[in-house]
Amino acid sequence: MAARAIWKGKLHIGDLEVPVKMYSAVVDRTVHFRLLDEASRTPVHQKIVRKTDGKEVPPTQRRKAYVVDHDHAVILTPEELEAIEPASSRDIALEHFVEWTLIGDQWYDRPYYLGPDDDEAAYFALSKALERRRVFGIARWVMRKKRYLGAVAPNNGYLTMLTLRRSEQVVSGAGLDIAPSRQADEREIRLAERLVDTIAGGFEPQLWQNEYRQRIAALIDAKLKGKPFPRARPRRKAEGALAEQLQQSLAAAKERKVA
Repeated sequence: MAARAIWKGKLHIGDLEVPVKMYSAVVDRTVHFRLLDEASRTPVHQKIVRKTDGKEVPPTQRRKAYVVDHDHAVILTPEELEAIEPASSRDIALEHFVEWTLIGDQWYDRPYYLGPDDDEAAYFALSKALERRRVFGIARWVMRKKRYLGAVAPNNGYLTMLTLRRSEQVVSGAGLDIAPSRQADEREIRLAERLVDTIAGGFEPQLWQNEYRQRIAALIDAKLKGKPFPRARPRRKAEGALAEQLQQSLAAAKERKVA
């Protein structure tokens, strides 16, 4: 089944306008459960109730509040919150361009694909220009009543949009409180390099399976068939000094290759 666009917009660079379609680049595969009453096996649902008396509060009487301190809070009405929502727009403003290496992984949030919408020549010209210059375009746009910041990047001849986190969300590594420890010696470093080499290879994301999801599916299947489900065995922890642990890991890696 062909992917369906979730949104349409127009990239703006000066006087240039590039119509695009946005597609989700990831899909939620989380296992979801229904909450049931144990006795009757019927579905249950949650209610919004007052903590003081347990009575339900209807939607028209609910208010959001920002807690200032233990005794004070600012109450906001739905009309006040609606008044500060950004105006709807299809414009994606490319504000400036930065080199690929200047944006670390901690800034990226969620990926999307951008496909051409009518003007394919302008779309592919922009993609090729970003690829040759090795830059990302920093973009701002409004989608579904929310402001976004993102990086427009080339990807195999096409464009992607990577939403970016804001500066107040990203923690600087320089501020981490890490206790000093001894440095590894040369022998330990060489053993670690050999261990890395034992599992080095190509990029094969199809091998990255969701083990929890697989075990949930297997558990459900076993219960449907009335069969027992074996528990996972805990992994044996390597013991001894660092060099001994590395040697044990190398030996285990060789055994897996032989098997």
